[in-house]
Amino acid sequence: SGRPGFHLPGVDPSLMSDPNDVGWLAQLRARGVLRVAASYAVIAWLLLQIADVTFEPMGLPAWAMPALIVAAALGFPVALLLAWFLELGDGGVSRDTAPAGQPRPRVHGMRRYADLVVIGGLVAVVGVLLVKDSDLGRPAPPAEPAIAVLPFENLSGDADQVYFSDGLAEEVLDRLGRVPGLKVIARASSFDFRGGEHDVTEIAAKLGVTTLLAGSVRRDGMRLRLTARLLDGATGQQLWSDSFNRDLHDVFAVQAELAAAVVNALVPAARGELALDPAPPTTSLDAYDLYLAARAQLPLRLPEAIEKAVELGEAVVRLDPDFARGQAHLANALIFQVIFFDEADPDRSPERLKRAEAAIYKALSLEPDLSEAHGAYANLLRETGRPGAEEEYRRALELNPNNAPTWHDYAFFLSRFPERRDESFKATARSLELDPRQPNTWANYLSGLGGPYNPRFREAFARALSSIGDIPFAVDRITLPDLSLMGFPVEVAEAAVIKARSPSIQDLPVWINLARAWLPVDPVRAATFIPAEAGFRRPSPSTLRTVDMEAIRLMIDADLAGLAGDWPRLERRWAELDARPGVSPERLAGVKAFWMAVLGRHDEAATWLARAEPIPDAWLPPVMGSSNAYGLMDTMRPHILRATGRGGEAAQETQARLAVLREQRAALGDGCGEPAFDGWISLAGIAAVEGLRDEAVDALAVALRCGDLPPGFNPDWPWFRELDGYPPYEALKQERLRRIERIRQELLRIENEPGLAEALKRAASSSG
Repeated sequence: SGRPGFHLPGVDPSLMSDPNDVGWLAQLRARGVLRVAASYAVIAWLLLQIADVTFEPMGLPAWAMPALIVAAALGFPVALLLAWFLELGDGGVSRDTAPAGQPRPRVHGMRRYADLVVIGGLVAVVGVLLVKDSDLGRPAPPAEPAIAVLPFENLSGDADQVYFSDGLAEEVLDRLGRVPGLKVIARASSFDFRGGEHDVTEIAAKLGVTTLLAGSVRRDGMRLRLTARLLDGATGQQLWSDSFNRDLHDVFAVQAELAAAVVNALVPAARGELALDPAPPTTSLDAYDLYLAARAQLPLRLPEAIEKAVELGEAVVRLDPDFARGQAHLANALIFQVIFFDEADPDRSPERLKRAEAAIYKALSLEPDLSEAHGAYANLLRETGRPGAEEEYRRALELNPNNAPTWHDYAFFLSRFPERRDESFKATARSLELDPRQPNTWANYLSGLGGPYNPRFREAFARALSSIGDIPFAVDRITLPDLSLMGFPVEVAEAAVIKARSPSIQDLPVWINLARAWLPVDPVRAATFIPAEAGFRRPSPSTLRTVDMEAIRLMIDADLAGLAGDWPRLERRWAELDARPGVSPERLAGVKAFWMAVLGRHDEAATWLARAEPIPDAWLPPVMGSSNAYGLMDTMRPHILRATGRGGEAAQETQARLAVLREQRAALGDGCGEPAFDGWISLAGIAAVEGLRDEAVDALAVALRCGDLPPGFNPDWPWFRELDGYPPYEALKQERLRRIERIRQELLRIENEPGLAEALKRAASSSG
């Protein structure tokens, strides 16, 4: 048998063994087959790893990766056969004919060490990859994790499939939003960073997050490939990555797996467990497709987008009436339609609200713990004035604390109760924390600070411009007309710079910002920014209305002419405005009454004032603002009445108004409140008309403390001339002049920043 220590009696053991009888393992080793097998396996693995990373960004077809795997598998036995039959010697490659057990040809020189060099290099590469995939050198999970899910890149080769890749990312975002202890930034903010041109650390800083989830989606027929990467926000390093290849029917399982993997990567920082759905939310992939497309429309808040969201939502529930999230989406879209756009067609509101209510009840019957459905129900109860809205808001936020839209809606609900303004502001701040790229939320937040007269306003305003300055309409939402009416021309000019840098669609053109910024400083220079014409009517992207830009231009130029003392030009502008359809005669009458009073033509002023009564509450001309916002109506009326012999009537009005303003003053102390310029400028003007000089000067001093240059304080107004020569008042006038000069220099500096001067000139000369 040839076994050691065993032989047949009387037989020489050497006669029983064949010298060429060598084991298979020894032969494989001798012929180099094992070495080739190991090298081939390592090289093939390395190539597949490289292909997995590079094939999708290179746009290669979906079959390329499977083809490479098959080629690698088929090549393995070929490599082994070649290693068995061929040998590499000093003479090159030759057929291996040496008998088993005989030494193989040796290679001398550098080729002798080629195997060692190749294998050593491969081992080093594998080691690097293993270390890279391990936790060595990676940032530790954050103690307070906050994540933003970026829009997944669409690699399907079909631009129409963007909604699908966005929808997958949003579904993962929603699942992460249910994890206790994990702050998740809303879609409206994170999806603004579409494309690969943004730096990871820059995005993380703007959104205030510790981690980013990025990925790509390839949809090829009924096959789905999702690649995801978790990135550290402070360093940009990759924390984790994985790929998911599934049939399209498994899309919900992929979402659940990805969300669970992200949470596991953030453990132990994220507290609680991810609530994975036990069953798909819908059995209809077509309904799910339409639902993703509908969700992409709703955050835009544009008329056509809301209409599209409703249209798609109705299609979703037709395909699958038992799709709870589809029903909740349709309900919210119908409610938004009523809130934003039913002003022109109020008769349709009851019908839409009835359909929304039916969709909400259906959604809650299917999924009682759906946060979006409870949020929609709260909105419905709020808009219909029925009880229970707050309980529904709280329930929605209990189910999903990261539901930014519901935090925003809840804040709006609370703002209706003056005694709960602090709660409303906190809810707004929470919504902004979760969705820092939402212009409406920023506008509410800045307003909740009390406007520019809050010491924290300037820092918050700078953050707002940094966060949303590149979003269409955003600058106008957070600056105009409030800042110009509150006396902050530098901030208005900074907004103009942002708009000039970003050539996106805007509600109002840049020249309006610039004219308003210069208005209280230098009316003559402000007039240089008014274009020769502004076009007749221009659609407003954010509403269903059209804006008469030419009327705006004429109204601004009329006010600037009045401030500059150019009365002939002022009256020409009035004549042009009188001839324009759509310009309210009552609004224009109020403007005429004011300027006639300034001019000293009191009888004419009284005539126009009578025609202006009652001035609509919604009156907000583009430059002057409403008369009350300037504190002008309260002072203009008694001044005109006294000048036209109606002193008794004037005294009766001023005493009643003074009582209200003094009560406001007592409540505010020497601080600045939201009605600061309504209150302080009105109080100063009325007190001046009544000869109460100390009270008038004291109110003006508070106004100057609250704003850089409150536009309602103009020594040229006739009621303030009553204070001329009074030393404390003269000191305030000098302080105003010092501020004008300082602000003039700041405005010039802003206009002449490198690379901005030409852009501002082009923007200022544009009619929009």
